[in-house]
Amino acid sequence: QLVPSWDSTSIHNFNGACGLATLGGTCATAMADRVTELLATATAPLVNQLRKMTPLDVDTLVGAIFVVCAVFTQIALVVIARAVGKALAPATPARTTSAPTTSTHQAHVAVTQKPPTAVVEADISGFAWMRAAGITPGEFASDSNAPVPGVDSDFGEQAPATPRSFSEQAAPFSPHRKPHAHYSKLTPGELTRLREFRGLLNAAAVDEPTLLSSSDLKRFVNDACLCRYLRARKWNLKKALKALIATLKWRAKTRPERITCWDCAAEAASGKQYVVGLDKENRNVVVMRPGRENTKEHAGNIRFLIYTLEKAVWRDHPASDPPLGSHVEHHTEKLTLLINFTGWTLATAPPMKTSRETLQILQDHFPERLAVAVCYNPPWIFAVFWKAISPFIDPATYRKIRFVNPKRQKEQSRMGKMFSPNDLDDDMGGARDSKFDLKKFTHQCDLYDANKTARLGQFAAAEAEKGE
Repeated sequence: QLVPSWDSTSIHNFNGACGLATLGGTCATAMADRVTELLATATAPLVNQLRKMTPLDVDTLVGAIFVVCAVFTQIALVVIARAVGKALAPATPARTTSAPTTSTHQAHVAVTQKPPTAVVEADISGFAWMRAAGITPGEFASDSNAPVPGVDSDFGEQAPATPRSFSEQAAPFSPHRKPHAHYSKLTPGELTRLREFRGLLNAAAVDEPTLLSSSDLKRFVNDACLCRYLRARKWNLKKALKALIATLKWRAKTRPERITCWDCAAEAASGKQYVVGLDKENRNVVVMRPGRENTKEHAGNIRFLIYTLEKAVWRDHPASDPPLGSHVEHHTEKLTLLINFTGWTLATAPPMKTSRETLQILQDHFPERLAVAVCYNPPWIFAVFWKAISPFIDPATYRKIRFVNPKRQKEQSRMGKMFSPNDLDDDMGGARDSKFDLKKFTHQCDLYDANKTARLGQFAAAEAEKGE
C-alpha cells in the first residue's frame, strides 16, 4: 500500500527480508539468554562465596584489587615516561668522517695542544685539598640549580678557610669548639665538608635570622646532625643545606621538643606507639601497632608520631655526640621500627593523608635515622604488593624492610637474633607483657618530659649567658 508501484516479486522479497530479520532477532535474543544463563551458572559459586565472606575478607579482597590496579598503573606510567623521554630526546647528529687525503709527499701535520687550565684552588673551598689527598669530589661537586638562602655560586666566599694540610689539627667551625679527636670518625674530605657546611649554615642564618632564632633550634644543629644531612645528600653541600633549612623551618613551626605526652593523650591511650628499649645492635626500638588505632584525627596522630620519634632520638647532651662519616657504623644514631600488624584491618588503617605525611616526616626531617623496619605478621597483600614494587625501590631502602611471618619458623627465628626477649612483646615471641599498661606508660612519659624540659632550660640559659 505504501509503494503501489512495487510488483508482486518485490513485495515477496520484502516480506522474505522482514522474516529473516525477525528470525535473526529471535536467534540473537535466544543466544543472549543462553549466554546470561551460562554466566550465571559459572559465577554462582563465586557469588555464593562472596556472600559468605567476612568483613575482613572483603577488606582483603578490596585491598588486593587496589594493589593490582596500582601496580599495573605504575608499570604503565613507567613505560609511558620512558617512551616520552625517548621521543623528546634530541637526535644524535650523525658523525661524518672524511677519508684521509694521500699524496706523493706525505704532509707533516703539526698538532698544537692547548695547555691544561690551571686549577684554581679558590673555586670551591675544600675541593683542592680533596684532590691533593687523592679523593675525587664526584657528586660532591654536583650542584642543584634551586636557590638556597645564604649560598652563592662560589662556596669559597661563604665557607671558612680550609687548613693548609690535612695533618693539621683542623676542626669544623663548630659553636661547641670541640677538639680534633671529636672528629676522628670523619675522613679528611668529610671533615672539610662539615667545616664548609657549618659556614654555609651560619651565613644562611645571617640572611634569614629565623632559622636559628631559638635555643632549641641551635641545640638541634650540632655537628652530628649536620653530618646526618650531609650523608643523606651524599655530601652535596647545596642539597644538604636546602634539606636542613626545610627542617629548621618545620621545627620552628611544630616545636617538636616542646610536645608533651599530655598534648597527645587521646592518641597515646590505646598503646599504638611506644619506645620499648634497645635491639641487639643498641638501637632504640619504636613499636607501632596499627591494629590498636583509636583515632582518625590527622593532627593528633601526626603530633603523637613526632613525640614518639623525638623521644626515641632524644639526647641529654647532643653537643657531645661525635659526627659520623660514611665509613663507620651509625648504630647509636639510628632507630629500629617494629610494626606489628596483628589485628590490622582496613577499618583501622589511618587516612591516606596521615600516611603520606608520616612518610614525609621520616624522610625529610629525620634523615639517616631508620636502620631497619620489621613488619611482623603483615597481611598477605602487603607481601604481594612489596614484591610487585620492589624493582622500582632503591636497593638501600629495600634492604631496610623485612617481613616476618610468625607461621614460618625461619622468619620467626630472626626476631630472636635481632631483639632481646625482655624487650620483645610476648605476642611476637618475647618475654615482655604485650598488654598495654597506660598508667606505667604515662609515668615513664612524665619522667621523660620533666627531664627534657630541664635540659632544654639549661641549654637556653647557657645560650643567654653567651649572648650577654
